[in-house]
Amino acid sequence: MAVHTWPVITLTFGAEQIVADANGEVLTYPVLDAATAHEVAADAATEACRRLGLKACRVQGHTEDGSMFEMVVDAELGTLEEYEPPAGPGAAGPGSAERSAARRGGSSARTRTAGARSGNQRRRALAIWGSVGVLALTAGTSVAMNLTEGEGEGEPVAVVHTPPPAQLPVPAPAGWDTYGAWATPMSGSQVQAVLDWEGRPVSVDGAKLIGHDPDTGVEQWSRSAPFTVTQLAMFTVDGQTRLAAATGKELVLFTPDSTEPIRVQVPQEATVVLDGGTVPRLDLPNQKSLLVAADGSTASRVVPAAAKPLEAQGEDLIAADAKAGKVWRVGTDSAALPKPATLPAPAKGAELTGILGSVEGRVVAAWKDGKQTIVGFYDVDEATEATAVKQVAVRELDGNQITTSTVQTDRVHGLLLASTVLIDVDATTAHRLDGQATLAAGYAWVTNDGKQTQVTRDGATEATTTADQAAVPDVITDNGMALTRVAGATDGSLYALVETGPTPTASPTASTSPAESPSPTESTTPTAKETP
Repeated sequence: MAVHTWPVITLTFGAEQIVADANGEVLTYPVLDAATAHEVAADAATEACRRLGLKACRVQGHTEDGSMFEMVVDAELGTLEEYEPPAGPGAAGPGSAERSAARRGGSSARTRTAGARSGNQRRRALAIWGSVGVLALTAGTSVAMNLTEGEGEGEPVAVVHTPPPAQLPVPAPAGWDTYGAWATPMSGSQVQAVLDWEGRPVSVDGAKLIGHDPDTGVEQWSRSAPFTVTQLAMFTVDGQTRLAAATGKELVLFTPDSTEPIRVQVPQEATVVLDGGTVPRLDLPNQKSLLVAADGSTASRVVPAAAKPLEAQGEDLIAADAKAGKVWRVGTDSAALPKPATLPAPAKGAELTGILGSVEGRVVAAWKDGKQTIVGFYDVDEATEATAVKQVAVRELDGNQITTSTVQTDRVHGLLLASTVLIDVDATTAHRLDGQATLAAGYAWVTNDGKQTQVTRDGATEATTTADQAAVPDVITDNGMALTRVAGATDGSLYALVETGPTPTASPTASTSPAESPSPTESTTPTAKETP
């Protein structure tokens, strides 16, 4: 049988699992005991070969002691055997195969025929090099958490699957089609997806968090919280990345290299805030906030009377009195508060109408000057002994005053949306929108006159769709997919939509089956990226 030299499937043998990597698509199979490890390896290699669209493929086996073995998998027969290079001119004489095996540290291969599974008879075999203990796996290792109940003989099953393609059952966001390259159920969860430490989308299924490969949706990692997750956010705390999962009253942190949650002690009367700064925040009713550190510990900060927390900035709390125009940067747990700073008026006689928020230590305020609205940008100094602010820019806007009753914040991209005004905090720009909008994934999604418009941070129209009830994506991945949920849907599935261009024409239907889904179209517009 001819086997191409590329691609090569990598099998990594561990004490509790065998991991198959097929050109970036990772499958994880639990191992019940050493006696069945060769069958598990054959299953893993066979499935990986099928997903590559090949009948046969080279396989490299890697063990924990650093050994490496060359094998070949036949996806049609389900066999995994030692790889023997084809004979040719100058081939070694008799005994060369044995010498070759000896150089790799093993003996000749042996195969095994497996019994029936799910009514299908198929051969599965693995070359076992016992002399170096290539499969010296711990017998009896408990992997019950990775098994599917009711599997008959209790054979191991893959814990990783490729989610199927699907059609979004509502109009797609402007700039995308309803075709989902993959979709994964979230069991009715309404938690917004986020991107993890490597830009992979994270879905929520009850208490389980799952990181997906952006291209295929294949599970790359999972974490389990001790409660049903209702809030999710990524933070960089003290230079360390943390994924925060929370309810209104509970909070845990996850690190990239451990499945164990870091439990944060949340006082009974506290409220967990994950969208309020560079670290998670616990707001208390007694004018105090607790700022969470990377190890789960907390630091108490006093909120001045008549003020409200604006933003957790590392170990400091920025708070403001919107009526008086005063701002504090509180950096200790002392009741002796620093002297506040008063926001300077952008023009003589201008009247402060509201403080819209703070992003990365820059406070944004709205002023009224005659018939004009002015947006002021103020940097808060890092010193906490006495708070100081510096006015860095002012922007004049025509039209009605900005209402501060509902302000949306996209901290990942440094944006604020107040009423119909889109504000780029970093670039100190402000733009009027032509309708009500939702701020998400680095864009404003404006609905007006029976259509939805995707507006960039500088106020430019990126794309338009004629459906005013179009969905809004949670995040946009580096590969240009819009990760979208259907608000109010009972299944709460997460769809990875393919970017199609400025004016999608697909007419979504809830009854369209995955088999009838159109093929993805190459993106013709720039890819929007999440930034840390």
